[in-house]
Amino acid sequence: MNKDNIITKCVYCGEEKKTNRDHVVSKNLFPKSYQKKNPIIVPSCDECNKNFSLDEEYFRIFLVNLAQEHSQYAQDLFFSKIKRSIQRRPQIGYKVFKQMDLVDFYTKSGIYMGKRTRIYITKDDRKRYFNILDKYIKGIFFYEFKEILPSEYKIKHFWGSEEMLDNFKYINKWNMDNKEIFAYGYSFIPNTFRSIWAIIFYNSIFSISFVATEEDFKQFDKPKL
Repeated sequence: MNKDNIITKCVYCGEEKKTNRDHVVSKNLFPKSYQKKNPIIVPSCDECNKNFSLDEEYFRIFLVNLAQEHSQYAQDLFFSKIKRSIQRRPQIGYKVFKQMDLVDFYTKSGIYMGKRTRIYITKDDRKRYFNILDKYIKGIFFYEFKEILPSEYKIKHFWGSEEMLDNFKYINKWNMDNKEIFAYGYSFIPNTFRSIWAIIFYNSIFSISFVATEEDFKQFDKPKL
């Protein structure tokens, strides 16, 4: 039986449609030479796949440009798939490169660590990147729990910073199958969908995502007296 084009619920929109097998972590994040272990594959409708496509292209260029100083795999990807992608869509490469520059990097104690790449992220960029992080969290949630995240649960993302690293202590389960490219971990409150997720790209870029209801987030945002 062909596992593509079957009627089932799409992991991303939750609607019952014809679906195909979708790689949660885009295959484009992996260089050709990388031997992927245990790929995460979930049912996705054509409409969702199409809506993610361009954002995934932007997201990949963003990640690889930041990570190539730290990861040989990201560097390999930059000079292969990324190069070809930019040749096909030069406007994407031009936009991303225009937002990059080299800056002096210092530790908190003032020690000079050399030059680092900084990328300025616009509101539109942030929306694109968070759209892909939404996809990843919904996908790995389904992979781990075999359930679609209910629509009343929302996801809030935060890019890595030294302050956000403190949240890693709450992560109690990790999947490191493809840690050189993509690793993730999570913790959750039993008998609920409330959870915290950490994702690490190319051993150098990380994000923290919180899953909760809108009411939960309102409670979190209330000022403390």
